[in-house]
Amino acid sequence: MNNWLRVLARYSLSLLFLVVATNVSAAPQKRVLVVHSYHQSQQGHVVEMTEGIEEALSGLGIQVKYYHMDTKRKTSEEWKREAGAQAKAIVTNFKPELVITMDDNAQKYFAKDYAAIPGAPVFVFSGVNKDPKIYGFPAKNVTGVLERPNIIESLEFLKKIVPDAKNILMLSDKSPTTDGFIEYAKSLVMPLNVVAYEQVETFEQWRAVAEKYKDKVDAIGLYVIRTIARHEGMPEKVPETELIAYINKHTKLPTVGFFDSSAQAGILCGISVSMKEQGYAAGELAKGILAGNSPDSFAVKPTSKGRIQLNLNTAEYLNINLKHSLIKRADILVR
Repeated sequence: MNNWLRVLARYSLSLLFLVVATNVSAAPQKRVLVVHSYHQSQQGHVVEMTEGIEEALSGLGIQVKYYHMDTKRKTSEEWKREAGAQAKAIVTNFKPELVITMDDNAQKYFAKDYAAIPGAPVFVFSGVNKDPKIYGFPAKNVTGVLERPNIIESLEFLKKIVPDAKNILMLSDKSPTTDGFIEYAKSLVMPLNVVAYEQVETFEQWRAVAEKYKDKVDAIGLYVIRTIARHEGMPEKVPETELIAYINKHTKLPTVGFFDSSAQAGILCGISVSMKEQGYAAGELAKGILAGNSPDSFAVKPTSKGRIQLNLNTAEYLNINLKHSLIKRADILVR
């Protein structure tokens, strides 16, 4: 009888372990949805942001789903609203505990509709240039990371290269990102006199602005220029490299960039925000929230690192002699 009881006890214990192990293995993964404003292959921006997110979330056993709104290549209001609606449909079907939203269009056309809504997922935003208050952020279920371009630092770096520069034109495309850039820039005390802020939508406008200001300024500052159409009303966009080549050739003015691909596009210099750090910071916030911390316990703030960029080919083309001490400081050096 005692032997039978011992066998039964061992069997019961084994069954208990099996049930526990089954429950552990069957525990559902936490689900995170990442919504990018732009297309998946956008080098130096979306690609690096994704790398940062994945590095922060590595090893946590989280199920991550990505959706790319593609609003740089498809710029119509109709498409942006449709892309936002598609993101909402994914939330309904995927049921994420947390959503990471990158850049302003993802906030404007998607994330803002969930701010402070009972039962909505937690949202972590990043790459936001505008004042987050216009999207209803922060909220009880929303926190995030600001993108604040290194404008003053970039202009001071330009002054080290071209000490006599006094007046500058700020030139960009027309988008929510550049609206935020201009709003932020106007709040700063600049080391150079900004003659004008110009936002253009077509290559014809780009050429006209270059002609208008080439004899009125000493330098040109360039922000995001990825949505400029080759012809009005047509979908084809002019590549950054072509736009910058036109500026270099027709104005012969030094250029300073405030975006991630500045030097690669042919701009002389700049100090850009690290897009990988923008992604990593969002991932770190997500990790902290998934660990049980409240979103509103995390302050909304910008990232702190910048990357010095120099294009030696452009310097040579413009007959600008770069000091070796400046070249040594560059994080991105185009030869």
